[in-house]
Amino acid sequence: MDRCDIIIPVWNQLEATRDCIDSIIKNTSYPFRLIIIDNASDDATRRYLESLKQGSSLQADIIRNDKNLGFVKAVNQGMAASDANYICILNNDTLVTRLWLTEMINVAESHKDIGIVNPSSNNLGQKPAQDETIESYAESIRRQSGRFSELGSAIGFCMLIKRVVLDKIGLFDEIYGMGNFEDTDFSRKAAKAGFICVRACGAYVYHRENTSFDKIRAFDDDFKRNKEIYEFRWGKPKRVAYVLNSADAGLSKRLGLEAMKLARQGNWVKYYCDVECCIPGHSNISSEILGKKNLYLNVLAKVLVKKKKFDEIVVGNDKFGRILEKLHFIHKAKVRYY
Repeated sequence: MDRCDIIIPVWNQLEATRDCIDSIIKNTSYPFRLIIIDNASDDATRRYLESLKQGSSLQADIIRNDKNLGFVKAVNQGMAASDANYICILNNDTLVTRLWLTEMINVAESHKDIGIVNPSSNNLGQKPAQDETIESYAESIRRQSGRFSELGSAIGFCMLIKRVVLDKIGLFDEIYGMGNFEDTDFSRKAAKAGFICVRACGAYVYHRENTSFDKIRAFDDDFKRNKEIYEFRWGKPKRVAYVLNSADAGLSKRLGLEAMKLARQGNWVKYYCDVECCIPGHSNISSEILGKKNLYLNVLAKVLVKKKKFDEIVVGNDKFGRILEKLHFIHKAKVRYY
């Protein structure tokens, strides 16, 4: 059916929830239904949510829990209640902007391999200038309509999912309790099933980050526990560096395919280049130009002082590779030659 079910878990936060829903009503032209999971909110929030069903053309279903079941179980309740072709999980501390959902769905429909879509957001590094309104910034990136950038994994603050993805891999894994890593785990399952996660460059949703989690004292413990579960299941993400000079430019295609494969498996890839080089378009792949004159000296300075150590450094220069091997006791990385 030609509709998107927007699933919003709510635990108190009356003003933020009202702002979020007002922004949806104002800025959403694609047909939608709200499925709101009320995780035992206080009386004022509960009354507001119930009022959405009264005297309005707004399609809103409210599922009320007697206690706070957490983000993951609430989302699963909403997805289980959905029968639409698209499901959008949305935090209640977000603000959506004009045509946000239409743009995300257009991007999702542009390629059959796209399974999950995030919008552009301050969560993903797209932030308005200090004196710029959210609406003004959102309009400025509308010129990127139709464009997308591949992500290592989607983030659950605003996450559009095709029905076919749910049919293939099921709901979120409730082992992640109150939340954290359930969206990353879901993204990895989707990737294993042949789907990719992308950011719709021309859609914008602002997120007032962590306003719910800030109220949960056990957040740090839950985060550590869930990270251990995720890494036991999928492995700890690796950090790989490619040192590429312009003389090796002919290898860029082969190395690019290798880098993309690593990124799609949830790893992080860094290119160190002497001149601007063509790197694969992926959120987990970045590059830094260090100049022709002292490329290897500059790379050495970077890797020796880096706090988050590389697991592997890939080089083409034999002499530089041998230097790195002798300094393994400092940088800890495996040295590989291309």
